[in-house]
Amino acid sequence: MAFYFVYKASKEFKNRGLIPKRLKTLGCRRVCRSFWEVKSDKVNDVLKVIRENQPILLKRTREIKKPRFDDEDNVVDIGSLVVVAYNAEKVEKGRIRGLLRKTPYIRLCRSVYAFSQSHSQYDKKGDLVDVSRFFTFMKEMDGDAKIFPRMTIVNTNPDTINIILERVSTRIEKEADEVFKDYKSLLQMAVNSKADKKTLNEVEKKLYRRFVLIKRVANFYEKWLRIDFARGVMKIYPVTRKLQATRTL
Repeated sequence: MAFYFVYKASKEFKNRGLIPKRLKTLGCRRVCRSFWEVKSDKVNDVLKVIRENQPILLKRTREIKKPRFDDEDNVVDIGSLVVVAYNAEKVEKGRIRGLLRKTPYIRLCRSVYAFSQSHSQYDKKGDLVDVSRFFTFMKEMDGDAKIFPRMTIVNTNPDTINIILERVSTRIEKEADEVFKDYKSLLQMAVNSKADKKTLNEVEKKLYRRFVLIKRVANFYEKWLRIDFARGVMKIYPVTRKLQATRTL
């Protein structure tokens, strides 16, 4: 039986360059970047090699598993995932960055992303990019892009779950902070009359679209993984109201 794994070696990890060599010695096959395939009898040896580098072990299953939560609503099992892997060198960074903003995902490592297996969570309007649209887009730019459905995380210990949740939280918090700062800058421009009305309107419309998109992605994560992003997203509302008040003076 084949297993798959990813790892994230920090720049401070002095032996990070030796990891691929050790994995190849164990008979592992590189799918792309830090995403590898390994036979079941070598899993323990692999985990010893990457144990200090945020290892996430996965396998494919026949059944589709739903996420599981404890009595306090904390996720203990992410459930079934669809993993997409591609060659980052073949993709235009600007285009992929724009697409990822519209996509609820878990970043496993560079150019490897996991998506919820449940298609019913996506809205019918198609405001968010689901895994099918994402893979089609990636396949057009990288003919070697690969998709792995019905993948589940094997090492569902608290450390692994926390790594995943932290990556998701950091993503939303970072995007919300960027929009918040841009709104504050726009507010300052309006107060100081440093831009004409047309320019202010255009910038505000773009910011509002990003704000709405962040809310949609955050809502998806809240339903999927039960992460509460209300505080991070809600902080943007006061500055939008101040901007509106300034524009009406």
